[in-house]
Amino acid sequence: MHIKFKALVMSAFFLVGHTQANTPRIYQQRFEEGIAVMGSNPNLAAQIFGDLYQETKAVRIQLEWARSLYLAGRLSEAKVQFIDILNKPESIPITVRDKVEWYVGEIQKQQSFRFTVSLFQDSNPGYITSTRTVSILGQTLSYQPAQPAKTETALNVGVQAEREIGTGSGYFAQLGANTLTYQTSAYNKQTYDASVTKRWQDYNYKDVKLGFETMYYGGYTYYNYPYVSTRFVFNSTNQDYYGFNLKGGTIDYPTYSYLSGVQALTSAFYNHNITRNISAYLEAGIDRTTATQQAYSSYGMYATLGTQLAHDATNVQATIKASALQRNYWESDPLWGQVRQDAGRLYFFSVTKRDLYILGLRPSIDVTYQSNNSSIPFFTYGKAIGGISFSNVY
Repeated sequence: MHIKFKALVMSAFFLVGHTQANTPRIYQQRFEEGIAVMGSNPNLAAQIFGDLYQETKAVRIQLEWARSLYLAGRLSEAKVQFIDILNKPESIPITVRDKVEWYVGEIQKQQSFRFTVSLFQDSNPGYITSTRTVSILGQTLSYQPAQPAKTETALNVGVQAEREIGTGSGYFAQLGANTLTYQTSAYNKQTYDASVTKRWQDYNYKDVKLGFETMYYGGYTYYNYPYVSTRFVFNSTNQDYYGFNLKGGTIDYPTYSYLSGVQALTSAFYNHNITRNISAYLEAGIDRTTATQQAYSSYGMYATLGTQLAHDATNVQATIKASALQRNYWESDPLWGQVRQDAGRLYFFSVTKRDLYILGLRPSIDVTYQSNNSSIPFFTYGKAIGGISFSNVY
C-alpha cells in the first residue's frame, strides 16, 4: 500500500491549482510526518492525513487517513473512508483493494461480527477411495466402502467476532465458528476457535495468539487443540507484502488416541504486485506431528503458487491457486504393513465482480479440485467442490 508518493503529490498540486513552488515539497514532508507518528500517535496521524486529503483529494492519502483512524480506534470514521475508497469510480490496485477489504473486515468483526455463507456441491464428502482392491500384509482383498462416493449438496456458514480488551491495549478476545452441513449427517463438521491476541500494528503487522480450537465430525468430538501462534506481515514501498506464520500446540483425538501428540507448523508467503490488475502469490510451509504411536507421526510440506487478475471495465476479478502437498510417515503402518507416503494436489479458482455488493455481501463463484495419491491405495482419493459464496465485506 505504501507506494512512491512524490508523483501523486505533484499531480495533486496541479489539480488544486496552487501557485507556490514549494507546495509539493510541503505535501511530501507532511505525508512523511504522518507516517512517522502513525504507530505512536495515530490520532495525530489521522489529523495530518485528514487535512492533507481535504487539500489534495488523493486516494493514496485517503488510504493512510483511514488506516490512522483504524489504529486510533475510531472504527466508524475509518469504515466510512475505507468504503468510500472501495466505491470510487477510479480503479485501485488489486493488492490495495485486498488490504482495504481486510481492514473493513476487521472493523466488522469488532463492531458486530463478520460472516460468510456458501452453498456448494461436493463430489466426495467422505474422501472415499475409488480403489476397490487393496493389499494388507501382502494379501489382496476386495474393498467396498460402507457409503459409496456420491455428490452431495452442503451449506457452509462461518462467523467471526472480536472485541478489544481495554481501549488502545492491542489485546483482542476472538471467537470463531464454522459449520459444514451435508445431506448425510455423518459428514457434518463444526469447528470452533477461541483466542486472545496481542497485536502490533503500524507500518507493518505483528501478532501473538493463545487459542483453543475444537472440531466435531459426525456429531462426535474429533480433536481438541490448544495452541500458540504468531504472524508477521511486512509491507514494501512497491505494494508488495511478505511474512511468515508459526503455530504449535498439543492436539488430542479423543476417539483416536494413537493420533494424539504435538504439532508444529510454519509457513512463509510473498505477494508481488506485477501491475495494477495482476498480482502473483507464493507460499510454502512445513509441519511436524509427533503422535503417541510412532507409525502415525509424520512431517508434511506444501507449496502454493497463485495469481489474481482484474479487468477495470467490468470490475471482474479472478483468483487462481495451485498447491502441491507431500506427507511422509515415520514408521510402517501396523495395519497395512508399509510406510505411508501421500502426494496431493489442490487447485482453486474463484471469480467475483468486485463492485457488486448485496446488502454488504459480495458473491463469488468458487471451484476446488483436490486429490491425494497414497502409497497405500486405501488413502487415495479425488474430489471436486463447486458453488457460490457470499462474503460479508461491509
